[in-house]
Parts: sequence; C-alpha cells; structure tokens
Amino acid sequence: MPNKNNSSDSGNSHYDFSPSTILTSRYGHESTRLIHLIEKNLLIIMTIIVATAVLSILNILGVLEFLEAHNVDYIVDVTLSVILVALLAPLIILILKSRRTLDRWADMFERNTIVTTMNIAMKNKSKEEAILALSQSVRQISEPLQEYMNSKRNDWSQFLNISVDSNLVFDVLLDANYVKDDSSNDNISNNLKKVLKEYGAIIIKILDGNVDRQAVEHFTDSLSHYNTITDNQIGLGLIIGETVTEDARQYAIEISSHHRWKKKVIDLLVVMAKPSSPIFPSPAQEPEQTTAL
Repeated sequence: MPNKNNSSDSGNSHYDFSPSTILTSRYGHESTRLIHLIEKNLLIIMTIIVATAVLSILNILGVLEFLEAHNVDYIVDVTLSVILVALLAPLIILILKSRRTLDRWADMFERNTIVTTMNIAMKNKSKEEAILALSQSVRQISEPLQEYMNSKRNDWSQFLNISVDSNLVFDVLLDANYVKDDSSNDNISNNLKKVLKEYGAIIIKILDGNVDRQAVEHFTDSLSHYNTITDNQIGLGLIIGETVTEDARQYAIEISSHHRWKKKVIDLLVVMAKPSSPIFPSPAQEPEQTTAL
C-alpha cells in the first residue's frame, strides 16, 4: 500500500517547475491521495489493535481459559502482533514521505509568492528596490521592517554592500547585528532584531546577467561561509538576475531541501529574474499586415 507513494515522489520535481494554471488542484489531488493511503493503513491497524485488546480482555476474564483455548489465544496473539508490525513499519515510512512532500510543496508556494510579489513591487533591479520589496514579500518580517524603514526615512545604507570579511561582500544583508538602535523609539529596532533572529538573516545578490547553476553554487558557498563565520542561520537567500535557467531553479530547490534535512543553514534559497527593461519585439520582427483588396 505505501509503496505506491514512490511514483508520487518521482513526480514532485515536475510539479515544482510546472507552469500549469491548475497546479493547486493537482497538489490538492495528490494530498488527498496521500491522506487516503495513511487512513487506509490506520483503519487496518486500529482493527488489529481492537482485536488484540478484545483477546486480552477475554484472557483476563478467564473466558479463553474456560473455553480451553490456550493454544488458540497464543497463536492469534502472535499472528496479530506480526501483522501489526508489518503494517506499522511501512505506515511510518509513508508518513515521513508525506511530510517531506508537504514541506516541499509549502516551500514551493512560499518561493513563488516571494518571486511574484517582489517582481511586482520592484520598479528596477536595484538594491534599494529589493529591500523595499522585501517588506511586501516576506510575511514574517513585513511589518517590523516597514516600521524600521519609516523610522530611518528610507536610509538603508546599513544593509547595503556589507563586508563580512575581506573575501565576502553581500549586496544586501539584513542581519540583527546590523540593525541600528533608534534613540527615539527602541521598540522599532528591537522588534526588527527579534524577528530577524527568529526568521534568520536575509541575503540578496544582484547580477547584471544570466543566473545559471554555477552562479547559484557560488552564492550558496558564500552563504555557507557566512554561516561559518557568524553562526547565524539564513532564513532567505535570494539571487536576482536578468534571466534564470531552469537548472539554476532546480538546484536552488534541491539546496533548500538538502539543508532542511541535513545541516540547517539555509531555510529557503530563491532565484528570480528581473529584466532591467521590458522586452518587446522590434518592428522588424512584427509580422507584416496585408490589406485585402
């Protein structure tokens, strides 16, 4: 029964990159299938547990002894126990696979929400616009970041071009250690510090050209180096370029999944495309129009 889930896992990567407009329905159908598989196994296990409990009660009351069914009692107990263990082991595996699947889906929805919202919020591909867009795209830090930016009158220099060491410079780094205290209202600064400590640091890299797998690998190495130096968890790593290859997107998803289950360094790694200017077909590329006589 749980073995059927293997086909689901092999198809999840296709879901992550699918352009389908009915993606939510597809995920809903897959979630329902997983839940029904778990439910089916649980019903069988509950039936066996109830049967074992009934036999135990009959044994305690001496009914089985009265019926002189000692051997039957022993055989039934052993049989039910073996069946119970045989069903429980794959059920646990199914639950773990379901958890991984649901976590991956949650990451995908969060990733797509951040990319879509930031693309809408950013007027251009600049560091200042990226910080502004963060306050509208990342729900966990939205309100305290917006309040802090208002208190600083849109001066974000403390988060731009941050040098962690001589070989590590980030275009944008939102870290609790770089939040300046506000003499007029300490609560604003303290709230942002608290949120960034809970959510993790937010690090952004902006490229002028294409974002390929090599660029994402280099960015990931720099995030790991940052974690080694500061021991700070990274809530969001974001790399923005003119265009993004599918290989780069897939690698970012794999990294997020890897760090979720191995060493938790990067919670979410996102790549997004933000062209400097809209791309329109040139007049020479437009099809010629003919007038019917």
